[in-house]
Amino acid sequence: MFHIIFNPVAGKKKSEKNLSIVERIFRERKIVYEVHESHAIRDAQKITKELTENGAQDIIALGGDGTLHEVLNGIVDPTACRLGLIPSGTGNDFAETIGISEDAEKAAYRILDGEAKEVNYLEVGGVRCMNVAGLGMDVDVLERCQKGKLKGKIKYLMSLIQSLFAFKGYKIEVESEHYVQEHDALLAAACNGTQFGGGIRICPLAKPDDDKISVVIVDCIGGKMKIIKAFIQLMKGKILEYPAAHHFLCDRVKFTPALPCPVQLDGELYNNLHFDVKLCKGLKFYQ
Repeated sequence: MFHIIFNPVAGKKKSEKNLSIVERIFRERKIVYEVHESHAIRDAQKITKELTENGAQDIIALGGDGTLHEVLNGIVDPTACRLGLIPSGTGNDFAETIGISEDAEKAAYRILDGEAKEVNYLEVGGVRCMNVAGLGMDVDVLERCQKGKLKGKIKYLMSLIQSLFAFKGYKIEVESEHYVQEHDALLAAACNGTQFGGGIRICPLAKPDDDKISVVIVDCIGGKMKIIKAFIQLMKGKILEYPAAHHFLCDRVKFTPALPCPVQLDGELYNNLHFDVKLCKGLKFYQ
């Protein structure tokens, strides 16, 4: 049986339309399924936890990256489940990384006719992350998004431009099995996926099935003009070509900021979370 975790507010009600499409296809195929609607923050996580505690094995997240994040964190044993995704949010960044169409019909057939293949995910201070975990300007942007009145991708873009001129950077120590160095970072990210923020390609080289964490650090140097240049490279998907950008692969990485700061996991904000990232394997994802 498939269990569909449905976020009714994802993607400006796009999820409601997509749910009707998926249900039609499942009925035509005579697929047994149940729909479980989330009503509040962390509700999808609670629903998934209860389902998997009772033996559910096939879970479908119908929503955006935030819904997928909650579902992933609700699974009791990720190695015992198969996870599917019907992209229905504003950004759908992990869906883009893994090649899942935003067309609900195509995404549904992909689950029914495809197979569940192993992918990696991250664990950051005990919290699971499917796509990108970061600190720095990306978190400043998300905080501005929460306060702003605009909606959709334009909200993120405007917040990004505001942050570009206001954000001062973080002093952090970065430590992995082969790398120990201090940075004055504009942003620092541990990537399983390639992009965040609704299509901003932070790490085009990241692969969610290569058994490695892709780390990207962009140093905050040279004043605002250099930061603007870094921003342009980021928007072009060429941030790794920027002279003050660092990229490496590892199995585990720890970011230690000089002062406490919030972090983001799959676009969800966390306070007081240790940015100690490890790679996790064994999750089966329909693709």
